[in-house]
Amino acid sequence: MDPYEFSIQKVKEVGATLLDARERGFSVATKGGNPRDIVTSIDKKANDILVSAIKKEFPTHRLYSEEGGDVVAGSDEQWVIDPIDGSANFSRGIPHFSVCLGLLKGGAPVAGAVYNPVTKELFSFKKGEGAFLNGNPIGVSGVSVLAEAQVVFSPGSRKPELWDWAAVSYRKLLEKSLKRGMYGSSALDICFVAAGRADVGVYGTLSTLDIAAALGILQEAGGVSASASGGSLEYSIASQKVYIGNSTPMLEELRVLLES
Repeated sequence: MDPYEFSIQKVKEVGATLLDARERGFSVATKGGNPRDIVTSIDKKANDILVSAIKKEFPTHRLYSEEGGDVVAGSDEQWVIDPIDGSANFSRGIPHFSVCLGLLKGGAPVAGAVYNPVTKELFSFKKGEGAFLNGNPIGVSGVSVLAEAQVVFSPGSRKPELWDWAAVSYRKLLEKSLKRGMYGSSALDICFVAAGRADVGVYGTLSTLDIAAALGILQEAGGVSASASGGSLEYSIASQKVYIGNSTPMLEELRVLLES
């Protein structure tokens, strides 16, 4: 099967599983005893559906999942999975969470999908062919100054060493930006910038590998991303500070404001 069509089919399948779990009930736990890092009993079930399907359809491809999965050597192609991006929202009945599935080739995203099963919004991309919302092309906004921008602000509450930076940054954004939002699903947040619903964003701590599909969608929609230093992002499980924007000038205006 074509990887693009496969990703769309599978995020919808897992989305249906998540909706069923919301009706039937599920248990909630924490990772490593950290109350700010939520995991539910349905995370593993959702993950297993995706891992099993990938192994069957693409047996030579490598695989990474936030919830764990075998890594198969011998291929330049790697699937990356986040079965529930926004587990804390999911656990509290907040309808802003997503299933995220992407394919990387040569370390860069080439196809993937991000799906919110509650709103039935399916964001997808295929490298060189565009980004889409429910099959319709999307693109970033034309907002060109931070003073008129909707900013996604997720400073990273899990790391105490970022709290002072977060407080100072929020004060700067109160003065310099139009609106600020913290929504709780990084993949969906990035898709919102891709679709022109928000204009720029910053994440104090973000593992980019499992939500690589969202970054691929952003790029195909005309958006950009960068590290805190302004350099290119690495697709990595390591936590890093990430800036996103509808354009390089807008991203730089935000980055310079918060990093100076």
